[in-house]
Amino acid sequence: MHLKEDHMRNSQLKPGYNVQIGVADEYILHLDIYSERSDYKTFIPFLEGFKENYGYYPKYPVSDSDYGGLMNYRYLKLNDMELYTKYGMYEKDTHDKKRMKDPYFIFNLIKDGKDYSAQNGDLLKYLYRNKLGNDIYLLPNGKNKEINDENLSYQKEVIENLKSPLGIELRIQRSIQVEGAFGVIKEAFNVRRFRRRGTQNVRLEFYLTAIGYNLAKHHNKKYRITE
Repeated sequence: MHLKEDHMRNSQLKPGYNVQIGVADEYILHLDIYSERSDYKTFIPFLEGFKENYGYYPKYPVSDSDYGGLMNYRYLKLNDMELYTKYGMYEKDTHDKKRMKDPYFIFNLIKDGKDYSAQNGDLLKYLYRNKLGNDIYLLPNGKNKEINDENLSYQKEVIENLKSPLGIELRIQRSIQVEGAFGVIKEAFNVRRFRRRGTQNVRLEFYLTAIGYNLAKHHNKKYRITE
């Protein structure tokens, strides 16, 4: 629902808008529109907008793996928010049995001074730090492995948090509430294209849609109408 119709009306040109919403207790509490394609880069501006509107940061911001990464994790920790945001390899790191049994699987390694040691006794020898700030290690087979200790510590915290009872509940609610809100707006409201042009105009248009959504949600809750 992030595209408006192009002026040629032949679907050749479709200016895109990245719609971000924050949902709590089934209501849309915050929203914004971005021209940025990457969800990852909207994460910090979105939460800063939330803080500006409400005067505080959400304690448990939950989002999918498109938003998880070193810079965003640093931001969350800096502002005392908990890490419940998946990262790109989360599913494989927690469900891929073959990957998890690899002796060089990152979460099976043990820090040994500057080096890492594997459970089978192999040593991963530290070589250097690259321009991205990641450490490069030499494996016994001659290949290199790239590790960022800071990001690794955040990923471990994310896994622990998301596997906790609270984490499981938050993940379920995120899926139901956020995806549910978009589903209602698309299907019940039949909002699939923005009619206005320009980010500010599109933002105002979607604010009206969100207000309508929240009013309908309140009415349905009040009179116990199932959707």
